[in-house]
Amino acid sequence: MQALFRSVTETSEPTKARVKGNLPPWLKGSLLRVGPGQFEVGSQKYNHLFDGLALIHRFNIQDGEVTYQNRFERSDCFLRAQRENRIVVSEFGTRAYPDPCKSIFSRLFSYFKSTSEATDNNLVNLMPVGNEVYAMTETPLIRRIDPQTLESGKEKVDYSKYVAVNHITAHPHIEPDGTIYNFGTRYGKDGVYALVKVSPTDEENNPIKQTSILGTIPIKWSFWPSYHHSFGITDNYIIFIEQPMVINVLKLMLSRVLLSPKGYGGAFEFYKKTPVQFHVIDKATGKVLTTTYLADAFFTFHHINTYEEEGHLVVDACCYEKGEIIHDLFLEHLKKDGFEPAIAKRYVLPLPDSKAVKCGGNLVSLSYCTASAVRREDGTIYCTPEVLSREPVELCQINYGQYNKKKYRYFYGLSWVNLAKLIKVDTRTKENKHWSDEGCLPSEPVFVPAPDAVKEDDGVVLSLVVRSTGEARSVFLLVLDGETFAELARAE
Repeated sequence: MQALFRSVTETSEPTKARVKGNLPPWLKGSLLRVGPGQFEVGSQKYNHLFDGLALIHRFNIQDGEVTYQNRFERSDCFLRAQRENRIVVSEFGTRAYPDPCKSIFSRLFSYFKSTSEATDNNLVNLMPVGNEVYAMTETPLIRRIDPQTLESGKEKVDYSKYVAVNHITAHPHIEPDGTIYNFGTRYGKDGVYALVKVSPTDEENNPIKQTSILGTIPIKWSFWPSYHHSFGITDNYIIFIEQPMVINVLKLMLSRVLLSPKGYGGAFEFYKKTPVQFHVIDKATGKVLTTTYLADAFFTFHHINTYEEEGHLVVDACCYEKGEIIHDLFLEHLKKDGFEPAIAKRYVLPLPDSKAVKCGGNLVSLSYCTASAVRREDGTIYCTPEVLSREPVELCQINYGQYNKKKYRYFYGLSWVNLAKLIKVDTRTKENKHWSDEGCLPSEPVFVPAPDAVKEDDGVVLSLVVRSTGEARSVFLLVLDGETFAELARAE
């Protein structure tokens, strides 16, 4: 696992990879991925898995040949860090300290500026918008990336200039017509969770010009807003999970004065006795349904899929029961202690026209599902999940283009035990298939459907794999058969 935390150098020009095996003749195009690539600047080191400076990878497949290149995102954070040879902007789990060359009064003053500088180190996700690609993190700042050269210049776009949010997820949903939905948070006494809608626009270099807030949910605990990393979407509804993994805003503010080294991540708290609440928003109107859906406490980073069926909303997500994962992903713990497992679970929310069932009866009538939802005397509906996979799994992907918002059978993910195994999960039979290889650490899988595919899993699964041999670190592109999960090829 140590190979994941080693800084790498750029390979800015396309380099031909050696292909072992047989690539499907129909497979062509580019796979773009982003993640941390530099874990120290000068003598200072980043503390958390979510902190390293963003490195963008590109595998290009054409006529059976594969090339590889990578480049660091030229964010303001990156350029200043290289120029000053230190960490200059606080990240998720790393506090940036004032310039040691400043006077003591200047350094003290820097701690009492309005909110700390928002990072534009976009290492979480890449968002395709038309012919453009934007790198994202969880601040409102996104940056355009050239999908051919991976260059990233001055084209930075700020969501907060259009909608009042302090935080926004890096996992938006993009509709076939180009409409983008996302969820943000506005902190403060009258804070809200905001459903953000971005209507399609022809303007280049600014994909979010037509941005508005479609609906809001009041924050239940004003100074302890719930953290959210993703959300669910169906044809008619948006599902937001208000979970008891919260950000202690007062602790976050105080940490600037007390010089806490753990930054934003040090202000997270999990309340294991506080139920989760599922908020359901009508996608057409932005209005929140009045039904209160609750469940035992859990924390989730990633939704797997969400869909409607026979008057139910089916919500699948990777869930943590103890809420220790934020702490576990600090590098000091990850390198020696491992991390909390994530369990794939299915929650089913009966839509309001199911009120005829008496209190205490199960409102879920889907024959293939063991999840339950029970109406209680106070009118709330308490949901108990079905477990979808017997082994821990995270960073799950589906055949998104064809099965997002639809009833589906398969998802692909990363083993959440030692990060050394890819898993294919059959949600119907609960059977799993695996891929692993000694010394290899795969990344989040991507499903690519075959042309004219008939079956859901007719296609290939791609993963960027880090291989460690002693102190050496290299990457290769792995290609698996979507149905059998057998290795078809790798490009090294």
